[in-house]
Amino acid sequence: MAFTREFDVTTVQPGADATYERKVAVINQAILDLGMGRYQWLVFALASFGWFSDVFWKQAINIIGPFVKPEFHIHQIAFLNVAKQTGSTLGGLLWPLTADYIGRRPAFNITLALAAITGLIAAGSPNFVALAILSGVIGFAIGGNQYVDSSIFIEFVPASHQYLLAIATLFPNIGTASAVLIAWPFVTKYSCSPNDIAAGSCVYRNNFGWRYSLWTYGAFNLPMVVARYLFHLKETPKYLLGRERDEDAVKVVQKVAERNGKQTWLKIEDLQRIDVELTQSTSPTLNNPTKSIIKRRLAKFEPSKVKALFCTPKMAISTTLILLIWSMISMSYTLFNSFLPFYLKMKISQTGSMSNDTLFRILVIQSVCGIPGSILSGVASEIKLLGRKGTGTIASLATGVFVFLFTQAKTENAVLGFSCAISFSFAVAHGILYGYTPELFPAPIRGTGQGLVGFANELTSTAATLIAVYVGLNNKSIWISAGMIVGAGFVFPFMPYETRGRAAS
Repeated sequence: MAFTREFDVTTVQPGADATYERKVAVINQAILDLGMGRYQWLVFALASFGWFSDVFWKQAINIIGPFVKPEFHIHQIAFLNVAKQTGSTLGGLLWPLTADYIGRRPAFNITLALAAITGLIAAGSPNFVALAILSGVIGFAIGGNQYVDSSIFIEFVPASHQYLLAIATLFPNIGTASAVLIAWPFVTKYSCSPNDIAAGSCVYRNNFGWRYSLWTYGAFNLPMVVARYLFHLKETPKYLLGRERDEDAVKVVQKVAERNGKQTWLKIEDLQRIDVELTQSTSPTLNNPTKSIIKRRLAKFEPSKVKALFCTPKMAISTTLILLIWSMISMSYTLFNSFLPFYLKMKISQTGSMSNDTLFRILVIQSVCGIPGSILSGVASEIKLLGRKGTGTIASLATGVFVFLFTQAKTENAVLGFSCAISFSFAVAHGILYGYTPELFPAPIRGTGQGLVGFANELTSTAATLIAVYVGLNNKSIWISAGMIVGAGFVFPFMPYETRGRAAS
């Protein structure tokens, strides 16, 4: 992919003031001139731990469900997913909001540690209530993680490499496959036998498989936590700019350049010159610096950030539609993927029995099929004729078709084939959403925008688990899943902004 074309570093999404708009264009140009260096690649690697862990833990709880059910004699095991998603809903709203108010770094460091430690504790759950509560805590920890990590990465990366955020969805697919591979040997060897389950004698002594899996998940996550704490993440320059800490923002860009073995032309005078120009061009009574600063400091505690998401008719349409798209794709994804082990057993049982080994083999293959879809999403979104909107439209409609066809699969090969096709196209759709969404909000309100998106995403995921509880884990749930993502495909073309070729503001 060639990056010799020009990039728009001056267009700023609505929601920021004139001073920020002028200054962020300078910061964007400075970052673009530096290029993608060692520091940004390290941020990409550390952010990938968050993208990985988000789905890794969700899949972990999905996997243990069928093996927890007979031990605790739970009729509706889907309530375990309800607990997880309830926590994710709170986390999806609160963690990104903290990123706007106290900075990106606290959430970046805390979320992974909380998930890993809680996972280790959850393995010792004495009953279903304890496990459900701890699953909710895990959901809270990871619920907003992906949105914070995406904001951090896109605020450090040059415009020429923003496509990497779409490709980064390969890490959730790796996380899904890793969760399956870790649990496979444990739950197939150390779980209750069909005879124990039939006799109602499945107890913890002969059902340690899911507990071993949770212990391993937590231990597997801990090195990622340590790596994040050892790496001193600098606060993003665009966040600092939004907090009127111009000198700190310049210092961060200079330190990034130094870390990359380069020099930057950016100096504090470049930003101060903008202040002078704007002061001279407006009335002094309307541009009192002290009053302006105090007003902005107080503004961060007011609902003005939410209002800014709807500050113009075009921005209001953009925010509303992206919330609708996230909600529909989230409900579709949760209804299908969160209960895929149950669907697979349902489909295969129609033609014969399914062993746990067969189930996990299909789950691993299905997870791996999503990896090339993530890569394609980054590549396709940079094609002029497609862009973000066209790629999202095609991927969503294709996923809906494959989900409908899954309900008609009659053989194990057909089930595996459609599962892989769904995983591939879902990965393309998710990749576009991951990369496109943070581009729609300027840095001063990016955390708030991401928080609102995260809340909508996790809330509809919670609703999806409740639908599964009351509709049942059958073809009806799958049809609802297909209908939701087809609906998202029809909404995508109406998004008012195409951000291909533009630097995130």
